[in-house]
Amino acid sequence: MRGMNHYALRLMMGGFVGGMLMTALLTQALASDQVSSAAAAIAEYKTLCARDGGQLWSRSLCGPIMLVNGDTRTIFADRDTGGHDLHRQGDLFTGVLPSDIGIANTSTDWAGQRWTMVQLPLPPDRQQRDELLMHEAFHRIQRDRLPPPNAPLPDHLDSYDGRVALRLEWRALTRALEARGESRSAAIRAALAFRAWRRERVEGAAAAENALEINEGLAEYTGRRLGDATDPARSVIVTLTDYDKSDGYVRSFAYASGPAYGLLLDDLAPGWRATLRPDSDLGAILYHAIAATPLPEVASIRDQYGYVEISHDERARQEVHDRQAARWMALLVDGPVVRLPLIDMGVTFNPHNLFVLPSNGTVYPTAVIHDRWGTLTVSDGALVAPDWKTVSVAGPVSFAHGAYRGPGWSLKIATGWALSDGSVKRK
Repeated sequence: MRGMNHYALRLMMGGFVGGMLMTALLTQALASDQVSSAAAAIAEYKTLCARDGGQLWSRSLCGPIMLVNGDTRTIFADRDTGGHDLHRQGDLFTGVLPSDIGIANTSTDWAGQRWTMVQLPLPPDRQQRDELLMHEAFHRIQRDRLPPPNAPLPDHLDSYDGRVALRLEWRALTRALEARGESRSAAIRAALAFRAWRRERVEGAAAAENALEINEGLAEYTGRRLGDATDPARSVIVTLTDYDKSDGYVRSFAYASGPAYGLLLDDLAPGWRATLRPDSDLGAILYHAIAATPLPEVASIRDQYGYVEISHDERARQEVHDRQAARWMALLVDGPVVRLPLIDMGVTFNPHNLFVLPSNGTVYPTAVIHDRWGTLTVSDGALVAPDWKTVSVAGPVSFAHGAYRGPGWSLKIATGWALSDGSVKRK
């Protein structure tokens, strides 16, 4: 401060205090905006599930809901829980979610209740937001209404044959949603023929695909049916078209297939939801809805749905895929790794970019994984074992600024845990 006169010092201090005041006011404004946005979203959720009135699934989708900020673990809930230090702000209750509760778009058990959990920030688009809220609302009731079976991921959808057949099926489903009468029936038979062709080639393919369609496919169908105030079929057609050339079908395919089959069944077999079982096959139900007529030979119809183009695309993709597989093997299997146990995991990830390493597991190129040991943030690959008991990231490891770090990941470890000898353990 040498050489500074008292006037200059007063100006400096005044600016400092003013800056602190502005920061405080901005923080308050942001907090107030979060509360307002959360309150509006929860009001939308209640309006949508009340409008349904339990008609879609013979059970109300209304129930406990919380919106969660993944960075701060701040929650905005529609009700108090008692004993969790929640504070009323208008119609909401806010507080901090305990560290042992994973954060994701999902359903979760907490404070003796089953909750719909949705991560903040929400999509700014009203329709996308409403579809997400209703998708997760279905997951809240799913365990009691239609629990999905345990099954491995459909890894065959990462192969050349699996992707070709799936894209052909989707193009036929698109045509079926656009058509009526015999044209629709012909497109449905084509979709089911491609579906059967794919599943006949891999043992267990049908069970793995069906499980994900019952789980995520029906949740996405619910989101479209109840969250789209215009024409759900149009938005599903857009999704099928977008997915037609995307990567990573193993975990994401049901978000396109489920709503497509659901909407076709709404038209052709209106009572279909009442007869669903955890092991149901949406394609088989649709097959019987069109009088179980014989399916065409794939070779006789595939060119009508762009087989030559799809085949060319997928062969080029396979070359890129093989190079990426070699990189992931070197990084996450053959090289030094850190293994973390999966105990009570919550994960946020992109379902469109998962990468299968047969017999080794599934690579999540980007993800945030919460577990009892802390939070793992992945920007360049984590390998989840086939049995979902461990997740591996690449070594070597360093420690800086309160977090462990490695190639493409960082780990903030919870109290009572330590990282040593390539694994995370309780102290």
